[in-house]
Amino acid sequence: MRRERFIAGNWKMNKGVSESLEFLDKFSVLLEQGEDIPDAVSVAIFPQAVNIVPMADHIRSRGVNILLGIQNVHWKPSGAFTGENSIPCAIEAGAKLALVGHSERRHIFREDDLWVSSKYLACLEQGVEPLLCVGETEEERNRGLTEDVIERQVSAVFSHDPGIMAEQERILIAYEPVWAIGTGLNATPRDAGECCAFIRELLSGLGGPSLADRSLISYGGSVKSSNSEDYLEQEEIDGLLIGGASLDPDEFYRIVCDAF
Repeated sequence: MRRERFIAGNWKMNKGVSESLEFLDKFSVLLEQGEDIPDAVSVAIFPQAVNIVPMADHIRSRGVNILLGIQNVHWKPSGAFTGENSIPCAIEAGAKLALVGHSERRHIFREDDLWVSSKYLACLEQGVEPLLCVGETEEERNRGLTEDVIERQVSAVFSHDPGIMAEQERILIAYEPVWAIGTGLNATPRDAGECCAFIRELLSGLGGPSLADRSLISYGGSVKSSNSEDYLEQEEIDGLLIGGASLDPDEFYRIVCDAF
């Protein structure tokens, strides 16, 4: 039986409030003119944190079936951490999801595996669903270390306390090779599918086959409407984490429709 689909757009540091609401209006019209999003397909957007409250209000008023997520959180619920986002405040604002371990957080802001693990566990404890991002750099890929890097990043979160996995209805993981993010380069559908299959094997070993089977593993890296269907045809790819292409409502709608 086919697993659910998960399609998410990471807007990064793009779009202000007015642009975000305009996007939602246009996307809503496309849905009204086309097909409603099936229950088996989750659609999420990760905007800048300052946009979550107005977007959440707009989504409620329009009745659009879209989840909102926050791009970064701190593991402490409050404190002297200037510039960080607390999970309770993110939830109050309307976030249902949180990105954890995105490559830009790991490589630009130097977040190591301990930080990523702390954030992930805090999300579970404080009530927001984390989306764990994993993936190798170009140098690591060229050295044949792709699976080693993925295993280290996944194990850093789960291996020390496998019990936290069994308690989850599902686990969300996005495989995003660093060399494919925003570069126009992308892993072939077959290669991406094999990496997602490897991640599912890791989850099976850490939390059991049942958890692995109900978890959703996505691919991200220069995804657009011209190649999204090719990725979604891979048996082990359950969804997509989309960057630049998610900023255009028409393009994002076409990608979402490929998941139906």
